[in-house]
Amino acid sequence: MRRAKFAPPREDKNWVLGPRAVFEALSAPQGLRLKRVYITPSSARAHPEIEQAAASAGVALEQCEMAKLRALAGEQRHQGVLAEAEAYAYWDLPDLLDSLRRPALVVALDELSDPRNFGAIVRSAVAFDCDGLVVPKHRSASVTPAAARSAAGATEHAKIAQVTNLNRALDSLRDEGLRIVGFDSEAEGELEHCPPHPAGDVLVVGSEGKGLRRMVRERCDLLLKISTPGPLHSLNASVAAGIAFHHFSRLRLSAGG
Repeated sequence: MRRAKFAPPREDKNWVLGPRAVFEALSAPQGLRLKRVYITPSSARAHPEIEQAAASAGVALEQCEMAKLRALAGEQRHQGVLAEAEAYAYWDLPDLLDSLRRPALVVALDELSDPRNFGAIVRSAVAFDCDGLVVPKHRSASVTPAAARSAAGATEHAKIAQVTNLNRALDSLRDEGLRIVGFDSEAEGELEHCPPHPAGDVLVVGSEGKGLRRMVRERCDLLLKISTPGPLHSLNASVAAGIAFHHFSRLRLSAGG
């Protein structure tokens, strides 16, 4: 039997895909605002918490057959649950700066392009209680359905600011007293030997393959590498970011943040 083909998802719609991501979007105090949830009867029985969360959030929920979800989502995986959302509510950089705790912990992404890496980094940033993320508006991954799915709902808990110029954003963060820390596999400094900084840090993660751009690198107060005892000396961007977030989260806790 030939596999049925489905049309690609409508580009004018912003979809949240999968039970976990939809539940997080319904439950989170910020992030995506859902318009309607679509769920198959079997998924509704398996995930009664989604119907309860939709009712609490005042979001319409429609039970429908799998064929309708496939028509809406195309080939994207949804596990019987998807939701239509408004455009993601990015933070303005000044508002993000005003919300920083001390010592602060901010993540900046320098033209990271893979939405799965983007989503995984957002998830790690939320898990390690970072204050927010700063990403370029252009030539960078953003909060798309694919990224939100990789983040498994974390995008709805994160404070993500989109900026026109990442270099100027880093200057603004330094003006707040934060230390700019970049990661480079060829750096002399090692992550495990990095001391805490009283005001906090901005952790700058470069793009896949190219790493940090020259002008971004020049703005870094410190360049660090993650030492690996095994035969491979480079790590996937999201894996390296998770290791770095863990280290700096511990530094922050030790400083009473």
